[in-house]
Amino acid sequence: MCPWTDARRISRRRLLGLAWPAAAAVCCGLSGCSTQLHLVAAHQRRSEVYARTPVSPGTVISHSWIHSIELSRWSDFYRVEPDRLVLSKTEFSEYGAGMPLDEGDLRLTDGKIVIENIGRDFTTIRWFHSHRAQYRIGVDGDLRVIDAGSLPDREPLELRLEN
Repeated sequence: MCPWTDARRISRRRLLGLAWPAAAAVCCGLSGCSTQLHLVAAHQRRSEVYARTPVSPGTVISHSWIHSIELSRWSDFYRVEPDRLVLSKTEFSEYGAGMPLDEGDLRLTDGKIVIENIGRDFTTIRWFHSHRAQYRIGVDGDLRVIDAGSLPDREPLELRLEN
């Protein structure tokens, strides 16, 4: 084989080797080089995933249910961060034993106790799902994104973030 042809082939390889990182850098610059974040509703112990929806930092996730003793709705609100969920606010009707007392800013609004600015980090929100508790899961206020009524009854479930 001709040495000039080999030299040209090597040069082409080198050129492609240098062009690939440059092309990747341009694409990353245009797209922000971030992978899409998803909120996942899944079983805690089995690999079953029931819902997966795209979210981004700043998205607000609400998780609410009817409290078994007070028989009124309790709602927690989480802010999505790139690597965690941050409990930012909780709302409920009655204050009782086991309720949060020493975190965030407390106020009374429209007959509800609202605690804001909590700032507690979670990698996973875990609960034992019950249709009787009338769970609701909202994504930026939309309760249709994850239909809590279609999640399996009487099972340990979780919400978590995935790329």
